[in-house]
Amino acid sequence: MTSKRHKRQSDDSNSIEIMDLTQEDDQEVPCEYIDLSAPSRSQTSTASSGTASEVSATTSGRKKMGRKSVGSLQEKSKKKSNAAEKQAKKQRIAESKAARAADREMNKIFKPGECMKHMSIEMHPVLAGAWYMADVAREAAGAGCRVASAADVCEPALVMWSRHRAHRTLAAAGRQVGLSGGKERCNRALFVCEAATAAELAAGRRLACHLGSVRDMASCPLTLVIFGLNDYFKSSGRNTINSNKKLITEIDLEMAITDLLVSADVDTIVVNTPNELALLIVQFTKAIAEEPYKKSKRACDEQAEFYMRGDKKKSVPVDKDGNGLSRLWQQMIAVLPLSSLETSRSLCALYKSPLELYKALQSPNCLNELADIGVSRAAIPGSRARRLGPEFARKLHTLFTAEDGNILID
Repeated sequence: MTSKRHKRQSDDSNSIEIMDLTQEDDQEVPCEYIDLSAPSRSQTSTASSGTASEVSATTSGRKKMGRKSVGSLQEKSKKKSNAAEKQAKKQRIAESKAARAADREMNKIFKPGECMKHMSIEMHPVLAGAWYMADVAREAAGAGCRVASAADVCEPALVMWSRHRAHRTLAAAGRQVGLSGGKERCNRALFVCEAATAAELAAGRRLACHLGSVRDMASCPLTLVIFGLNDYFKSSGRNTINSNKKLITEIDLEMAITDLLVSADVDTIVVNTPNELALLIVQFTKAIAEEPYKKSKRACDEQAEFYMRGDKKKSVPVDKDGNGLSRLWQQMIAVLPLSSLETSRSLCALYKSPLELYKALQSPNCLNELADIGVSRAAIPGSRARRLGPEFARKLHTLFTAEDGNILID
């Protein structure tokens, strides 16, 4: 029996026909067809495992992307918050710098040496044109202030002051809020008149009443300035009827000035030349300009139990880096009774600071150690060093270790 295997490929590429001939050539054998497009079991299992891995990979990728997206959002929000905090911090720093600059600029208005540049002397045009006011403009320009003509002054004989502000602030007036004026009126005024005018008011017993009404209109303390009093009471030398006739005597004028001070709280200053009057106005200008600075300094000094701006004899400057502290320590020892510069140098060479000396004085044998410190005689070359001595050591021990501040060191 012959066996033949015949293979035939059809036109369709997806199927292959296999025929196994186990009988004779003329005997028909059934054929089996295999479709290649359908996957086999191994292929199906491989595909299923591949699909599962792809699904798991896709799921893990989505999770990672989800984590990345959540992390990126958190990072973005954190970056935004950090940027906002940095911007707010920069804004606060800029505002504080601007406030400090404004304070420095504002303090220049009251600082001695700079305050006169912001002051203006205001007077009525009638008073500014008087002959005895001729030197005011020159003296004011030399001092650094200005003279302004103010027609709105309530009394033509008044001299007033105003301070110019560099920065205008918000001010409340009733229910309205607006910018404050660039000019601030000062709380002081002078009433300048000639001796004849003052004598006429005093003779009519109207001096205190008139100056009191002027003070109320000006709403500030007032000072009367009488010009040319010596010339008014000076005798002309001629024996005529009207030459020596005066409305009031010197004693009566003094009584009127005293009554003015008591009744109207107005003091009086007498000047006799135009230069004296100009210098007086400039002195008042400087005092008014420095008044806020001096008041603030006085308020700071009054907080202490002693006057800190008293004697500055032999002061030692110390900068912010600490340079000068050793010299100051030597100076503190040198000014003590029974001490000298050589004593302070020897003591400060052994104890570099007051704290070191204080710690050394806590030991039981400190008095003997202090008394045995050698002090060189700088004026005598080659001489032997002397001892500090027990008396100075005892006083130094009392000074540094006494707990009672009222104890006397004798």
